[in-house]
Amino acid sequence: MNNSLKNIWRGMIPENPVFVLALGLCSTLAATTKVENAFFMSVIVGFTTIVTSVICSFLRLKIPYRFRLLSYMLIIVTTVISVEQLLKVFYPEIARELGTYVGLVVTNCIVMGRMEAYASSHSVRESFCDALGVSLGYMMVLISISVVRESFGNGTIWNLSVMPDGYIPCRVFSSPPGAFIVFALFLFLINWLRSFGRRS
Repeated sequence: MNNSLKNIWRGMIPENPVFVLALGLCSTLAATTKVENAFFMSVIVGFTTIVTSVICSFLRLKIPYRFRLLSYMLIIVTTVISVEQLLKVFYPEIARELGTYVGLVVTNCIVMGRMEAYASSHSVRESFCDALGVSLGYMMVLISISVVRESFGNGTIWNLSVMPDGYIPCRVFSSPPGAFIVFALFLFLINWLRSFGRRS
């Protein structure tokens, strides 16, 4: 049980896929204009990461080494297409909001990275915990950035007003440059906390 919790913790904080490993940056910057979009994107990426890692781990001894990347892509594509179709059926508005970003999960470095770096050489249970930790870490980042961007850019969080009456939204936070600004501020804060922790 301790190893499982360590795997989950490692993916969330010490080896956070975005702030530490710098993976999945495109979706991080593109899908964080609203908390709602960030939540669904993180669920989609997380579900895909967990499912593909578990399948990869289960089949790791049966996949020839020279065909591993092709096999991983087939697993990822099948999972993403299934998720995309389910999203269109049950949440058509979210599917329209996210648009092509859902399909681009196929190229997300986090998904392929966990399959190649971990699931291909570990048990199903270990791979599940690793993927879960990475998924939760990714979700934490997207939700944090989207809360800042939506609250300052629109005055809302999940479409609910959170700013006082008379607040004038700062639209730069809703724009692409705003995504870079907020991401850079978070990255600075994380690095400062890590360096402070090492000194103490």
